[in-house]
Amino acid sequence: MPSTKAVGKEYRLAIFQLLIVLLIFIAVSGCGGSSATTVTSVSITPSSATVAPGTQADFTATVNLANSSTTTSTSTAVTWEVNGVAGGNSTIGTILSSTTDNEVGIYTAPTVVPTTNNGQVNITAVAQQTNTTTTTSSSNTTNTVTSNTATVTVAVTLGFSISPTVASAAAGQTVQFSSILNGVTDVHTVWTVASSTAGNPGSIVASTGLYTAPLVPPSGNSITITGTDGSNSASETITVTYSDHSLTGPYAFSYTGNNQLGFSAVAGSFVADGNGNIESGVEDTSNFQAGVTTEVAFTGNYVVNTDGTGSVNLTNGSTWRFVLAGNQHAVILRSDVANTGSGAMDQQTVLTNSPSLIAGAYVFSGSGAHSTTFGVLAMGGRFNADGAGNIPAGSNILDLNDAGTITTSDTSLSGSYLFDPNFPGSGRGTLMITSTATGSRQFAFYAVNSSQINLIEIDRSVYFVGHAFGAPAGAPFSASSLAAAGYVFTAGGNSTTGAYAAAGLFTSNGAGNMTGGAFDANNAGTIQNNVTLTSCGYSVEPNTGRVDLKLCGAGTSEFAVYPTSQNSAEMVEIDSTAISSGIAYQQQSPSTTAPSGNFAIVLAGQGIFHNAPSSYQQDVDGQMVLSSGSFTSGNLDINNFNGVFARDPVNTGSTTSGTTTTPLSSFAAPGSNGRGTAVITGTNPAVSYKLVYYGVNATTTLLLDQDSGFVLNGVLLTQF
Repeated sequence: MPSTKAVGKEYRLAIFQLLIVLLIFIAVSGCGGSSATTVTSVSITPSSATVAPGTQADFTATVNLANSSTTTSTSTAVTWEVNGVAGGNSTIGTILSSTTDNEVGIYTAPTVVPTTNNGQVNITAVAQQTNTTTTTSSSNTTNTVTSNTATVTVAVTLGFSISPTVASAAAGQTVQFSSILNGVTDVHTVWTVASSTAGNPGSIVASTGLYTAPLVPPSGNSITITGTDGSNSASETITVTYSDHSLTGPYAFSYTGNNQLGFSAVAGSFVADGNGNIESGVEDTSNFQAGVTTEVAFTGNYVVNTDGTGSVNLTNGSTWRFVLAGNQHAVILRSDVANTGSGAMDQQTVLTNSPSLIAGAYVFSGSGAHSTTFGVLAMGGRFNADGAGNIPAGSNILDLNDAGTITTSDTSLSGSYLFDPNFPGSGRGTLMITSTATGSRQFAFYAVNSSQINLIEIDRSVYFVGHAFGAPAGAPFSASSLAAAGYVFTAGGNSTTGAYAAAGLFTSNGAGNMTGGAFDANNAGTIQNNVTLTSCGYSVEPNTGRVDLKLCGAGTSEFAVYPTSQNSAEMVEIDSTAISSGIAYQQQSPSTTAPSGNFAIVLAGQGIFHNAPSSYQQDVDGQMVLSSGSFTSGNLDINNFNGVFARDPVNTGSTTSGTTTTPLSSFAAPGSNGRGTAVITGTNPAVSYKLVYYGVNATTTLLLDQDSGFVLNGVLLTQF
């Protein structure tokens, strides 16, 4: 058996060997660095949050590891940042690690919404890339890993909105729009404007939101303002109304009516400043009471209401009522007691006094009366202007019905014209014509543009007013010059029994035949109602394009018709039925539904009398809103010579008889030819107008009154 010494020695050797192995293991472990772990990425949740100012939100960081027995850690220390600022600050908010969890950051929003980026701030967490016992600053970005970005929206209110909220904008008005994104003014919004249907919606500055309403409401009477910032968008629908701005610039006007001694006519022009002032104007008048006055200068003021109605007060003593149909045209009513009148005004585009403005072929028509014999006359024709102030003889023609003495196709017409140097830019000038039928006659004219001219006679022998329009050139003319189409017309004047008015529709086949149509007339209270026109021929004068048109089936009705270059025609009656003049329009796809929308209306009293105020006809204008023929609102301005009634409300009620309810004011649906009937009832005075109407197109409808007491014709015009 071994000795005690041997056993002790072996025990000490084993202990020594074990110590050597432990030291080697420890040394190897230290030299190889196996105690480090690598951070591969950091993610934080939630990815977005919304907080109110001064409140808090928690974010949790998850650290993804390599070289570790675990792949993720929620206990590794991270540094929290707001917009890249460690810990944040009082402007953008602060964030600190939770005292109980190293990887939870507590964000505290500032008390005031940050002004940058519409209240949004970015939260990130930063961890050291290598996790060792050695501390490395987070500012050493080469040894750090930054998390995904979480977005915090600091907002009192959330979402995207635009302001102000406005129900309507007046024509020409400016409105400053702005937007709010999450409670902060958004300077990045892009602004647009659009009309609900068609027409000019106005304009808006895309970068600032400054909107300017158009001078006239667009079709549909509404526009939409839209603000957009990225995926954020908001819109506002606004009604555009008329205003003083709708009447801006130069206008030419003319109207006819009666004063104490009979026929009265006025033509002129003025400049409106868009702010309720008539800056300048000039007019010529012709009537039995005062004779002829020329170059009467005036100023004045005006008001345009939101519905397009308005009034004018001129320094020459005249007052008007008017209704706008757009900003380029309006119907007008003379609104002085014992001085009636109705007509129209049109925006001028003429600013030059050069005779070259008037050049080429023109057709014209009009009516009036002799100043001494009081005989009624109607006249129409065609002339060619050379652009240098002359109307050379040749290729001119004229028809005249002078108190029943009819002269047709007078080709001796010639003349001259000159713009007025005393009123440059007004469109005013003088026109001299001579012919076998008329003798020498002098007119004042007011050019609307190169294709439309208002005429008034100023030679004191005849009181006459009319219009001239540009005409087709290029003789020889043929039957096809009266294009194959339906033509809607109205005419007015006098018969041997009193005031006379007619309306109807004739159809041309473009090959020399009038193939049919309809005819209505009011001859001093005697009514012809919906007479069927029968087929008969028409002829066309080859050198001038004058059409000789018989309305077969309507008695002896025959007209000299002069086509314009604007799908219309001037007309002069050349039969024994009446002394009248009028206008025809080529019909465009007649509607078979009753009118809907906002409309201007004028009903012009017909007849030229001397010293017979009891026979003078009313003159009426007004504004109305129709829905499928039913009145939703409306007002009439009435001048019945003995009194003027402004804004007489249209009666929108009804009467009931048994089981039948009848509206007091309505437009019945038209037939396939565009002919329909209507009734309009006022309340103060309690008047009623029984009308026949013929649709021309979507914007224009011609009217004829068929009451025994009223002899009126007129037009219904779409306002927008």
